[in-house]
Amino acid sequence: MASTEIARQAGEGARAVPLAGHVGFDSMPDQLVNKSVNHGFCFNILCVGETGLGKSTLMDTLFNTKFEGEPTQHNQPGVTLKSNTYELQESNVRLKLTVVNTVGFGDQINKEDSYKSIVEFIDAQFEAYLQEELKIKRTLHSYHDTRIHACLYFIAPTGHSLKSLDLVTMKKLDSKVNIIPIVAKSDAISKSELAKFKIKITSELVSNGVQIYQFPTDDESVAEINSTMNDAAPCREECVQSSTVSQLTLQEACSVGKGL
Repeated sequence: MASTEIARQAGEGARAVPLAGHVGFDSMPDQLVNKSVNHGFCFNILCVGETGLGKSTLMDTLFNTKFEGEPTQHNQPGVTLKSNTYELQESNVRLKLTVVNTVGFGDQINKEDSYKSIVEFIDAQFEAYLQEELKIKRTLHSYHDTRIHACLYFIAPTGHSLKSLDLVTMKKLDSKVNIIPIVAKSDAISKSELAKFKIKITSELVSNGVQIYQFPTDDESVAEINSTMNDAAPCREECVQSSTVSQLTLQEACSVGKGL
C-alpha cells in the first residue's frame, strides 16, 4: 500500500514514520541467521579410541588449531574422560567447542567394563540438562549444553576385523550418541587392504546391529555429497577432516543428537 494512501486513511494530522528498510516475513531467515551468528554455536565431540590412534592430532587438524594437552601413557588403571572447552572464532562466527577424550581406553588387561565410564558420562550430561529444564527459573539461553553431538570412534588399522571391545562399546553407545567410525592412521595399510578392511567392518557392524550416523540426504543442496559420505563409512581420517565439520554442520549436529 502506498505511503500516501496510508497517510490519507490515518488522517491529515497523523505523523508518517518512514521505514528504514524492507519489512516482511521473507526477512525472517536472515534474522535467524544473524541471531545465531551473534549468539555463537556450541559443538561437543566425544573421541573414543585406544591410546596412540591419533585422536588429539585429528582434532588439531579438523579445527586448524593446536589444542593444549599432554601425551597419555599406556599405564592407566582405568578409563577416565577428560573434557576441555575452547572458544574458537572463524571470520565472524564464534564456536564453543568441547572435546571429550577417553583417557586409558583399551589399555587394561581386563577391558570388560571399559565402556561403562563413557556411558555414565553421556547419561550424566543428559541428566544435567534435564535438571536445568526442570528449574522454575531456567537460564537455558546462557546454559552451557554439554550433551554430546557426535562421537568419533577410532578403529585401529589392524586390517583384519573389529575387536570385541569396539563392538561392545559401539553397541552400548549407538542409542545415545551419533557414532562416526574412523579408520585411524589409515595410511599404515595399503589401499587394497583398507578397502577390504572397510567392507569387513561394515559387515560386522550390520551383523551385530550397530547403528552408525547417516548423513541426511533430504536436503537437495547436500544430498549428493552426503550420499557419497554414507557410502564411504566407516570413514578414513582424511575423509573426516574434509567433511565432518563441513557436512555435519553445527546447526545440523545440534538437532540430530540422540535424545536432544
